[in-house]
Amino acid sequence: MTKAKTSEAKPLKRPKTRERILSASLALFNEIGPERATTAEIAKAVGINEGNLYYHFRTKESLLLALFERFEDEALALAHMASKAPSQTPATYSGFLRHWFSLVWAHRFFFRDLPGVIATAPTLDKPILAMSAGMHLVGDDMFRKAQDAGLMAVPDTEREPLLANIWIVSTYWAVYLSLQQGVRDLGPAHLSWGFNQVASLLRPYLSQQAREDLDAALKVAFDFGG
Repeated sequence: MTKAKTSEAKPLKRPKTRERILSASLALFNEIGPERATTAEIAKAVGINEGNLYYHFRTKESLLLALFERFEDEALALAHMASKAPSQTPATYSGFLRHWFSLVWAHRFFFRDLPGVIATAPTLDKPILAMSAGMHLVGDDMFRKAQDAGLMAVPDTEREPLLANIWIVSTYWAVYLSLQQGVRDLGPAHLSWGFNQVASLLRPYLSQQAREDLDAALKVAFDFGG
């Protein structure tokens, strides 16, 4: 009888320093904002000295540009996924909304602290506007597909205002809770609250089938951290 070979578990590779810097920066920016987070705090969170931080990112602006690039890549991936999803299935649309809310939540400082972000990284002004316009087009395409599938009926005169209101609520709900309601410690439950606000905008225009799917999606809690 031959002895079975045993394989030793390989140690998990540690993320590269650049990626650890981006992850630590994202966490700090989401927590206290990019204007308040210092390079010393970022370096400490990563476990490196500031000199090593500056080797990878010479300025806080370069950090913000790299973080926005990651956010943009994820938004493009979501848009691509939406374009390939079955248009006849109600879950396509509720799933898109949940993914978008999750994406905004993961990068919420870009929306909550936008004036400070632009002040620190002026070169982000045009890319942020371009991404906003791009996601507006994605939303318009989703509306068209849902209407063609008989899942939604929006009068032409209400289409643009509805799209604008959905964008406003889905990206700035955290600002409202912070500034208008005094919520300082935002969590997944607040994310569900924001998702429900967008659902309330959509519900009057949905078919019975689409409303039932959306209501089912609202019952599923967001369970990620960060």
